[in-house]
Formats: sequence, structure tokens, C-alpha cells
Amino acid sequence: MNFARFIFIHCIACRFVVVRAGLCWLLVIVSVSAGIAAQSGATMPLRVAVYDVEPYGGKGRDGLFDGASVDLWRRVAEDRHWQYQLTLVARLDDLLSGLEAHTYDVGIGAITITPERMARVDFSYPTHRSGVAAVFARKTGAASAFHDYVMAAGELGELIGAILVLLAVIGVLMWWFERPHLSKDGTTETASSVTSWHEGMYWAVVTMTTVGYGDKTPKTHLGRGLAVLWMVGSLVLVSLLTTSLIARMTVSRVEGIVANRTSDLSGKRLGAVSGSSGAEYLDTQRLAYQKYETLADTFEAVASGKADAVVNSIGALQYLTRTRFADTIAPPHGVLAPAYMAFALPMNSDLKRPLDRALTIVTASPEWRSVEDTYFGQ
Repeated sequence: MNFARFIFIHCIACRFVVVRAGLCWLLVIVSVSAGIAAQSGATMPLRVAVYDVEPYGGKGRDGLFDGASVDLWRRVAEDRHWQYQLTLVARLDDLLSGLEAHTYDVGIGAITITPERMARVDFSYPTHRSGVAAVFARKTGAASAFHDYVMAAGELGELIGAILVLLAVIGVLMWWFERPHLSKDGTTETASSVTSWHEGMYWAVVTMTTVGYGDKTPKTHLGRGLAVLWMVGSLVLVSLLTTSLIARMTVSRVEGIVANRTSDLSGKRLGAVSGSSGAEYLDTQRLAYQKYETLADTFEAVASGKADAVVNSIGALQYLTRTRFADTIAPPHGVLAPAYMAFALPMNSDLKRPLDRALTIVTASPEWRSVEDTYFGQ
């Protein structure tokens, strides 16, 4: 009986040892699996969305990613030892929606910090100094120059009118001084060739324009005195008229390609890329505009006369003007609204703090500033 009890207890003890050993092995396997999973999660590459707008982000002809923001991200990732995978995104709204849905970990490119976007995503330390600007078509050709001349002459209507009135007065006075006089025998005699008021005006025009045919010349002392005064005065008037016309035409051409205020865009046919910083600015200012899919499409519209101006970030405008539309589009002059660009992140992202630290270091280096200058031609 005692022997049977001993055997029973021994069997139970053996089973307990086997079960405990099995549990230990199970715990080891679970721990190892969890460690492997954690390690694979830690090395999983970051999903980086690249907004396709030159010169900040895009793909070159060789199929490789390039751009100012891409180069900056590579330097930051190298500094933080991050693995990443780049994905090209054509529309900014798709990029922001992907960050909201955590489809992407970071968004890079021409992403301007705006209140509307800050309500959807978070932003890093600023990456590029930017601002909303506008570009216009170049004014070239004889028709454009003639139009500017007519507009400038119209603005100087008062000056031109005053010159014409003075011209008529001088012509009449010259005739009055040089008119024929009656002699003692009742006949008219005169040595002057200015014998009528219209000949006096003809002389005044010839003298003012410094042509000097010499077919009409005053002979009296009063006539010659008036001629001297008109010669000097006409030089001043012609110089004043010429410089005023040139100044007004220059101002007209400059104002046609400069936009520093919202009022500079009033009455113009505007174009902007849908969802861009330019479109958001125009929406805020309540200005009507035509939406386009790409920035190149808006440039084509201005170059073909379908639109008067393109509104977008100044860096993208400078780059596209210099590289593709230098002959038809004038480079941007002035900034409508200063702004900054940054990398976009999902709300409460753990990447924000280390990303800000790396950006602070990289963007402060002289080497990065020289690289950035190669993109924007500063």
C-alpha cells in the first residue's frame, strides 16, 4: 500500500516537473518572439511622403528622388541613423490625408505652414524660408510697347495739353510780332516770312522739335526775342515730356510684374494649384482664381494668355521660371505673404523632438546653405 502510494506521488511529481519545464520553454519562446518582433519594429523604415513640386521634391529623369527637401531629409536621416522609404505624392491634400490616417510617418517637400494645415497635422522645425508670391507674363513685342506708350501718354494728358496750348500761344504771338505793317503810302510791307497765325504755329512746332528748317525766321526785335525764349523753353518742355513718358512706361512695366500687396492682384485673371499655399492665400483674401492640377499648367496658362498671374510659393516660382519659362514669364518680384516651410508629421508623433534637433543642426551648417542656394539661385 505504501509502495503504491509512493509510485502515485512520484508520477504526479514527474508530471509536475514536465509541465513546469514545458511552461518555461513556452515563456522562453514567447520572449524571444517578442524580442524579434520588437527588433523588427524598431528597424522598420519610416514611410516618407514626398510632395511632387520642384525644386523641393520629385523624381529626376534617372528615376531617383531629388530636390531641396529630399536632400535635407537625407542629411537628417543620416544624422539620426533612420531607415526610410520615399513615396512620391502628386497632390498635397493626399499627403496630408495620409498623415492623418498614419499611412505616412513624415511628409516632405513644398509644405508651407498655414493655420488650416496646422489643424490637420503637426509641423517640424522650419526647413525653408518661403512666402506666397506671384509671377506675370513678360511684356515683349511692338504691340506691348505701343500699348504702354499710349497708356503713359494718357496719364500725361495734362502736361501734353499744356504744351499744346503754349505752342499755340507762342505761334500767335510770333505772327503778331511779325505781321505786315502799313507803310506811309498805304501799302503793306514786311521782311518776315511769318505772315499768318498758322505760319506762326508752324514755326513754333519746328523750333520746339529742334528741326530748324530755316524757311520761317523772325526779323523784328520782338520776334527774335520771343524766338530765343521759345528755343530755351521748348528744350525744357521736350526734355520734361520725354523723361515723364519713359518714367511712366518703366513704372507700368515694373508694376505689371511686381506684386507686394493684395491690391496688386485685383482685376487680374489669377491661377493657382489646387490645395497649394497660393490657393489658400487667394481663398483667405477672397480673390477669384482658376484651379490647376500642376504648377507647370498654371505657367502654361499665363504664357498662352489664358491667365494674367500665377500665385504660389516663391521658391517654386523662381525655380520654374528660371529653368523652363525664362523667355515668357518674368521672375517673381516681391512677396505677398512671408511664410516658412517644414516637414509635416501626424499629430503627437514621437519623431517630432529628434527631428527638430536634427533639423536645427543641419540647417545651421554653412554646407547646407550652399546646397540650398544651388536650388533657388540666391
